[in-house]
Amino acid sequence: TGQIISQSNADKKLHPASLTKVMTLLMVFEAVEDGRLSLRERIPVSILAANQQPSKLGLRAGTSIRVEDAIYALVTKSANDVAVAVGEKLGGTESRFAMKMTERARALGMNSTTFRN
Repeated sequence: TGQIISQSNADKKLHPASLTKVMTLLMVFEAVEDGRLSLRERIPVSILAANQQPSKLGLRAGTSIRVEDAIYALVTKSANDVAVAVGEKLGGTESRFAMKMTERARALGMNSTTFRN
């Protein structure tokens, strides 16, 4: 119904890293659901992805990771190298993926949320 049941500091500006991972996961799940990705498909790891800090799996550039394993890494480790690799896979570039995440956030009613690197 759109009725707000409870809120606390609903309009406070925050910079939560975990929200980025949650949106990345949502976009992965939607891509799997609509057939753009499969759980067994491999995501390539670029030099940019491999060089992410600080929380990461330690993936090397030129390797790849299965979508299913990427999901686990995002959920359990909040792995930045995996997040960038997923973003590049779904958006072409990290910055284009951030724009796509922002568009999706707007569609969900998150009008004050902007994703960028």
